[in-house]
Amino acid sequence: MPRQIIDLTATIEEGMIQNAPFHPRAPLLWTNQNHNVTQWYQEHLWSGDLPPLFDGLPPEAGQHGQGHGQQSEQVLFGTHMGTHIDAPLHFDDRPEAGDATTIPVEICMGAAILLDLRPEVGDDWGHVITAVDLAAAEARSGDSVRPGDIVILHTGHSAANAYGPDASSANYAPIHPGLGYHAPEWFLDREVSLIGVDTANLDTNQVLSAHVNFLLRPWIGKEPVYIIENLVRLEDIPRSRFEFIGLPLPIKDGSGSPIRALAILD
Repeated sequence: MPRQIIDLTATIEEGMIQNAPFHPRAPLLWTNQNHNVTQWYQEHLWSGDLPPLFDGLPPEAGQHGQGHGQQSEQVLFGTHMGTHIDAPLHFDDRPEAGDATTIPVEICMGAAILLDLRPEVGDDWGHVITAVDLAAAEARSGDSVRPGDIVILHTGHSAANAYGPDASSANYAPIHPGLGYHAPEWFLDREVSLIGVDTANLDTNQVLSAHVNFLLRPWIGKEPVYIIENLVRLEDIPRSRFEFIGLPLPIKDGSGSPIRALAILD
């Protein structure tokens, strides 16, 4: 059966939208080797011979001087850059706090439900999302949040203020919708495993209620509820139920990791 795959990941590039003032600047990219610099090695390796060409490659593809040496880059980036997942270490300062290598890959893929909060948020980019808002979005979805679900919150903020064609990036990080003080309980009651959002911070106004209640659950012997931020193109998902995948890099001592987030629809 054909599948539709929707990429929910912000492009990683120099000058990209900054997540929040507390995180490092956008990534820096250096070209470590380029085609012309490494070509001398290829010429020495081939000793005047040309590589054989198959599958219809034109002659110029194998000729010296055509820039077919290899290219590679170095990237300096923050662990909370762009579309990323938070590890417990982000808020848990204990020595045993889980870093990005401890994030279970199985909770980063699976059944997801999209809750469209755009009617509640409107153009109030400082909107505080409440349990009443979440219940209304769940009712509109025609479905319900189930134990173990990945819940994706669509506020419209990313499309309007970061990655949409008419986005005004100056408003992205300083002011954004997010969960209010008591909203985390709504997710805990439903035993979800992961929550994603199209803003720079799942909490609103740095209240930190969601981060503390979700990432510090190991303090009471329970699995954390993981957080994904800076999702994009949620408006392209045509229905409330889909499969989600967003795998972290195993960064030792990393308090988070960039991910490649995808919505998969049969």
